[in-house]
Amino acid sequence: MKSSAGMAQDYPDFLSKDYPQTLIVYGIVTNPQTIAKGFERRKGHRPFALTNRYALVSPVSPGLRLSSPGWIDISFQQMSQVSATGDLFDLCRERLINRSSPFSKLIRLFLERYLEFVGAQLEAHKSELGADMADDEIFDYRDWIFSAWLPLPQAQILLPPAFGSYRPSFAELDIAFSLPGQLIGVTIDGASTPIKSRQRKIDYLVENHPQLSLVQVPKTRLQDEAFPKDLFAESFARFWQGLSLPHGPCPPEVLLDRPAGDFPPAGTHTGRR
Repeated sequence: MKSSAGMAQDYPDFLSKDYPQTLIVYGIVTNPQTIAKGFERRKGHRPFALTNRYALVSPVSPGLRLSSPGWIDISFQQMSQVSATGDLFDLCRERLINRSSPFSKLIRLFLERYLEFVGAQLEAHKSELGADMADDEIFDYRDWIFSAWLPLPQAQILLPPAFGSYRPSFAELDIAFSLPGQLIGVTIDGASTPIKSRQRKIDYLVENHPQLSLVQVPKTRLQDEAFPKDLFAESFARFWQGLSLPHGPCPPEVLLDRPAGDFPPAGTHTGRR
């Protein structure tokens, strides 16, 4: 049997003093241990990675946004055929909803309310976001929607060896967001069956993860047809702050290794309305 010390060297560990990393497996993944074991066979440490099944983040990673390459699982050719920002956003919505189980109705409702909210934020702050720019500008204020934080549904976060398990153990959250230097976990009342072992792992995660905060959402708040923005910080709602230009989602095989400043603006992949 492998010791917990051996496991500490093999898997991402958010309590590591040298290389603190958080592995977030998300979507419809029935065996997250398989993904964790994939890291056991890799050499070296990757400070950041994003795929359509997991995210690997550290305290210095960029925040995960709808514009972050890697998650959407779409080819450059497919994306180039999308002619308008609204169509591209609908594609993102479809991909996100399909990342959650059809039986996870409250998780899907949260995603719908959240995506409606980020669109409403752009309308509420459109003057700030450049709605008055000339028509020949390269982007429209609506392109900022892809700067919204990327929700990771049915998130399973790998716990460190200090949890006391000799095999990879995961804390299950309904949704996770990764912001710069911050991880937000979301649980929705009634979204999952209350099991004592599941709650124990969530409690451990909340008590020990240095960057994580937990938001508990009553299901009645989602049924009110409005996103519960008061449960989140103002910086969460003003997701465009600190950015100079909006960017559209990009295929990982083309742009994953390019510096953030090299990403083309959203107007490159989206046409006028």
